[in-house]
Amino acid sequence: MSSYETFEPTTYPWGPCVFMVSFLSIVISFCSPYWLANDGEMEEGHFLNTGLWEVCFLNYHDYTYRYDRIYDGCYWTLDEEMHVISDQLKRPFFVTVQVFYTFCFTLSLIGTALTGILVLCPGEDFERSVLKLAYIDLFISWVFGFIAVIVFGAMGDNRDWMPHWDHNHLSWSFGLAVVGVVAEFVAAVLYWVEYRIQKRKESYRQSHGVFTLEGTKS
Repeated sequence: MSSYETFEPTTYPWGPCVFMVSFLSIVISFCSPYWLANDGEMEEGHFLNTGLWEVCFLNYHDYTYRYDRIYDGCYWTLDEEMHVISDQLKRPFFVTVQVFYTFCFTLSLIGTALTGILVLCPGEDFERSVLKLAYIDLFISWVFGFIAVIVFGAMGDNRDWMPHWDHNHLSWSFGLAVVGVVAEFVAAVLYWVEYRIQKRKESYRQSHGVFTLEGTKS
């Protein structure tokens, strides 16, 4: 066995596995309405829970009493019905979280496609290019996701957003978002390490004149 073969991949299957944990966590948190939830101790006239795109109320009305509209049930945050309380719901920090986490989600989808290519279409030269794209994609996605969870974690349950702030708390969807973002960073590092391993293998082959099975110098 030639010594360049000692540079075998050391991160498989951990990279793809960690990334899939990250992707599932990000998807569920992106779609679920439990980033912030009420503790349930109030009988009525309050908000129940909210995610990035859905918010639920229980016989709730505009806390400034400018309108008589009662909200009871769950609503899409971008629905026209929400215009009455849009100044309360769509605070700048919340819109920032929506935008940055959407970027994170979109780049994670691209990362899923790249991971599928890595698993289903092996081949060292091709693999190095895909690994490079994958770890760059995941690092950028992690930056967007990190900003989103930090901003929401700092401001999501403060007294200046949802009513009865003392009865509200960060919920499981936000927890999944944190898990997803952390796992995405780990996956990005693993892909980067694997890329460096593949580069070392290629450098060794070139410096020692190792030939591939096709009879050409790699």
